[in-house]
This record gives sequence, C-alpha cells and structure tokens, in this order.
Amino acid sequence: MTSATQRFRFVILEHDSPFLHWDLLLQQGRALAAWRLLSPMVTTSWIPAEALPDHRLIYLDYEGPVSNNRGVVTRVASGEFSVCSDGPEERIYELFNCDVATSARCRRFDSTTPEWRFE
Repeated sequence: MTSATQRFRFVILEHDSPFLHWDLLLQQGRALAAWRLLSPMVTTSWIPAEALPDHRLIYLDYEGPVSNNRGVVTRVASGEFSVCSDGPEERIYELFNCDVATSARCRRFDSTTPEWRFE
C-alpha cells in the first residue's frame, strides 16, 4: 500500500479513438495504470470505466496524435495523487494541484467494471 505522504503523477486525457472517451492514467512505478472513463470527468457522479493495459510514462506530459492512427489525446486534468484508503471494495485518492477535483474514488478497483468518482 502506498504511504499517504508519497505522491505520484496522474493525468486525464480526452481521447477521440476508437470513440470519444477519457483516459485516466496513474503513475505506478515505471508505468501508468490506465482506465477508459466512458463519460466526461464530472464531480459527484460515478463514471463507468474499463481497465486498460498499462501505458508509458510519456503520456503524463504528451498531447497530440497517438501512433498507428489511434486518434489524438488532449489533457483535461493533471496533478499529483496519494492513496488515502485502500479497502477491498474502494480505493480513495487525494488529488493535489488539480483544477477540477480534490479527491477520486474507485469502487470495484480490481473488477472488470470499475467506476470512478471525482469530488
């Protein structure tokens, strides 16, 4: 479990391929844990998501075309996070230096149908 004092980077990218969605990427060592948010990042509503394979760290700072004609990504939000709570049904993150939210929750974190909520 991550110490509450450790901070890592995150980014949310709007991605237009294969359909409009938002990629939530959380730094986990030398890779980014990734989820496809199936609706725009809004606060106080649960957002359905799909777990994705890990992404490269380059996406923390990258905006533009994705290789192999996989669309374009544009940054929606970014900052740092720490894990506040890591329970069996829900993981809670504190967000730092983020203009749109101060916390994020993921329920069913290890499930095939996770949901995210930003507050």
